Amino acid sequence: MPRKVQKKTAFRHYSGEEKEFLAKWHEEGKTPTEIAELLGRDLSSVFRHVKAMSSKKKAKPVGRPPSLSSKEVDRIVSKAKDLIKVADSKYQVTASMIRTGARLTCCVRTVLDALHSRGLYLHPMREKPVRTEEDEQCRLEFATTYGAKPLSFWAKTVDAYLDNKWFPVYLNARGRAYAAKRTARGSFRSPGDGLAKGHVKPRKNPKVNFGKSVMISAAISGSKVLVWHKVEGQWDAVNASLMYGKLLAPALRKAKPNLKRKFLVLEDNAPSGYKSKLAIATKLEHKINVLELPRRSPDLNPLDYGFWAELNKRMRKQELTFRDTKKETRDEYIERLRQTATRMPAKFCKALVCSLKRRCVDLRAAEGRDFQE
Repeated sequence: MPRKVQKKTAFRHYSGEEKEFLAKWHEEGKTPTEIAELLGRDLSSVFRHVKAMSSKKKAKPVGRPPSLSSKEVDRIVSKAKDLIKVADSKYQVTASMIRTGARLTCCVRTVLDALHSRGLYLHPMREKPVRTEEDEQCRLEFATTYGAKPLSFWAKTVDAYLDNKWFPVYLNARGRAYAAKRTARGSFRSPGDGLAKGHVKPRKNPKVNFGKSVMISAAISGSKVLVWHKVEGQWDAVNASLMYGKLLAPALRKAKPNLKRKFLVLEDNAPSGYKSKLAIATKLEHKINVLELPRRSPDLNPLDYGFWAELNKRMRKQELTFRDTKKETRDEYIERLRQTATRMPAKFCKALVCSLKRRCVDLRAAEGRDFQE
């Protein structure tokens, strides 16, 4: 009698929907036999899937366990900040000193890794005027007074933000190359490539003179640049009075016609020009009230903490497309600077001035000292 040969059916993988039902019924306590009948599947294949689900475990961490706990890293960061305050720039606080102060037995490399994990790296100290306790108290009072103001106060109530800046003039390929290299903050390199090409940038004050710098007096609002003025000579009482009376006042009246008679501007606390008797008289004549910044507070002036840097960035980006043979006259460079500034997007200007609310809140939390920008 001939032997019967069973016809093999083609194997079919479980669909995503079938796997979901299988997992659901398994959690509900159904047996593999019941699940096989419900799915219309072979009992052995259901057994394999149930076994795989039951044996699933979390993967074990690979590698050595961390040498420092989260609390120990917090202790390192806290001790580093305390030691830096005590040093007061008189000496450099090293990783070895931090390790000793935190009473840890790990190596110095581990301490550095812990600091890096929290975003703390060794940077050169900035050379700038040191704030006094009186300055910090004034900054705290400013933050307390204006920290509760809504975003509309900075975007609409304050009509203009003023500042001055000297701009170097780069007219040829050599000057543009110097400007581009000065903007580079660092490079990834091996220890032996410190002086190799691509890892070195020129000194801040080169011996070669690329062209006479130009001073710009500018005023921005929450939507655009209101005033862009090239200052002839030094910034003094005459130039300040000219800027307020002939440029700023007409620009404010044009921006907000018939809406208000008095204007509020935030300006730098520099005594030259802004606080001269002639400038104060001109402001009173045109009904311009002043929201004065605390001394040594560039982190509270939108032009200082954002506008000038963005302008320089856009100028350098334009120059990347220039040919090496291209030369600009001084007037052409200054005009390109003006056009680049006046074409700043309205969204950028609004975000810049509205960030003052967050800065005041952070400044108040820091009790008038430096805060994370």
